Amino acid sequence: MVGIWVGNFAAFFNETSATTTMHAASKEFNQEQQMNWIATSYLLGFTVTQTLLGKLTDIFGRQTMFNSTLVVFFLGTLWCALAQSMPSLIVARLLQGIGAAGRQTVGLIIVLDTTTPTTRGMWLGMFNMSLSLGLAIGPYIGAVLSVHATWRWTYWVTLMLNGVTFAIAVLFMRFPPQKGAIMDKLRSVDYVGSVLVVAAAGLICIAIELGGEQYAWSSPLIILLFVVAAVLIPVFCYWELRRAAQPVVNLRLFAIWNIPFAVVINFVAGASLFGSVFFLPKYFLNVKNASLENSGLEMLALNVAVGFASVGGSLLISRTGKVRLVGVAGAALVCAGSAGMFAANQTTSASLALILSAIMGLGIGILYQPAMVVGPLSVKPEEIAGISGFLGFVRTLGGTFATALLTSIFTTVMKSDLEGVLPQDVLDTGLQLADNHALYPQQDSAIIATMVKAFHIGYIPVIVFAVLYAVSVAVLRKVDFV
Repeated sequence: MVGIWVGNFAAFFNETSATTTMHAASKEFNQEQQMNWIATSYLLGFTVTQTLLGKLTDIFGRQTMFNSTLVVFFLGTLWCALAQSMPSLIVARLLQGIGAAGRQTVGLIIVLDTTTPTTRGMWLGMFNMSLSLGLAIGPYIGAVLSVHATWRWTYWVTLMLNGVTFAIAVLFMRFPPQKGAIMDKLRSVDYVGSVLVVAAAGLICIAIELGGEQYAWSSPLIILLFVVAAVLIPVFCYWELRRAAQPVVNLRLFAIWNIPFAVVINFVAGASLFGSVFFLPKYFLNVKNASLENSGLEMLALNVAVGFASVGGSLLISRTGKVRLVGVAGAALVCAGSAGMFAANQTTSASLALILSAIMGLGIGILYQPAMVVGPLSVKPEEIAGISGFLGFVRTLGGTFATALLTSIFTTVMKSDLEGVLPQDVLDTGLQLADNHALYPQQDSAIIATMVKAFHIGYIPVIVFAVLYAVSVAVLRKVDFV
């Protein structure tokens, strides 16, 4: 469990620390217009790989896939640290994201394999705490390294953590090898389904990441990406249901009452977590004018609360067995914290802002636990790996969607309210305007007021997500095990 914990921490530590250092890296290569691709490529590799790992873990074995993705993550991280150009760094981040998916998906499957329903909640809570601490510490360490050393050190630190994980996995992790000859295993892989799901998921992720920021949602490129993905999805479903001998995703599981609701629950859980991680730094950095380092520290309230609530929520589930009640309680806390954020503005005290973000963190940490156990509790043991990998993909897709939605809200409000106040080419810079508002001292107060408005509007969908989560978790069947 220690190796899984450190590996999961390393993956999410790198995700947030590297995001913090994107500006420094792109500035070194004089490619600031390509900066967002440093995060997008990682997220793309991470997301699409999750759809495959559940089935591949069943075919090749837990330990083989865990160690293999560790090697991929190591190579990607080393490449990032040594990259000498922006294209090289972007490709390295893609490789790194592919490897990082193994820390989350295969690690989760191992936890599910080695625990019982009554102990599973506690260990899943510890697993999620490693995620939360990685998200919490990453931005601060990334900011410190950017200011006082070099952005490359974020990758060297990650490399050290990966080395610890690999040593623990090789020396202490023991799983019985999967039976069968290697050629038989290779022949059993659903290559057509794998290509279709990677293509569809990749196109959706790219469209969501680029839309509203680098390209208008109505641009031909974004429309084309969504249309091609929409065509591939029914083709994938037909192949998986009618042709595939061992489908990547067993779509017949959707006939089980809980599974469609599990998809909604996991999508919303991912949207709540990653949406908050995206939005709160904007408030601290741009509205409260905190330094990059202080913003990272202020995010600790949210992420540490998520970590401790993950353990607390898991213990509640383990001791009471009330999966639905715990989920509804988490959603209620998210609603309360989000509603409180409507009062936040430039003059809000730091202590109040931290309390409100901590309330949200407690809610997110608690509601994450039912999201992790609903799928495994609803299917047969041999289907746990497959459904866990798919739901992991759904959580990440939810986070991607929430980030894109909040970005779109932020930029739309900024352009609408500041039209005529600032030149159009300045408004077209989107989120960069928020980061650079001090460059326009005469309009600074108007820019900050508009950012506060955008910040408030952005919490409306968060509340909607929480309500949708509460309804979905309330109608689940046969998941309360006490």
